[in-house]
Parts: sequence; structure tokens; C-alpha cells
Amino acid sequence: MKQWVKTGFVWGAVMFVIMTFVSPYLFNEEITLKRISINIFLWSVLGLLFGYATRKKIK
Repeated sequence: MKQWVKTGFVWGAVMFVIMTFVSPYLFNEEITLKRISINIFLWSVLGLLFGYATRKKIK
């Protein structure tokens, strides 16, 4: 697996946890299965885009 893909998935995973669990907890919002499902897809894609965009800096 290329380094930029690993970096993207790690960044996406961190953002997933923060935006799916920490943020709703701080603002007293409900954590639903729908929210989790959407955020898994969203942060996977955005993580890959982040990794791809920073691939030259990673080398």
C-alpha cells in the first residue's frame, strides 16, 4: 500500500472519530446508525483525497 493511502486513511479515521463521536457528545446530539454510516463513507473518501493531495510532501 502506498504511503499516501495510509496517511489518508489515518487522517480519515481520526476525523471520523472526532466528527462522529466527540462532536455530538460535546453538543449533546444523538449518535445514530445513519450518522455513523454516512461518516464512514464520507471520511474514507475525504481521507483518500487528503492523502492524495499531500502525497508530494509525504515522500
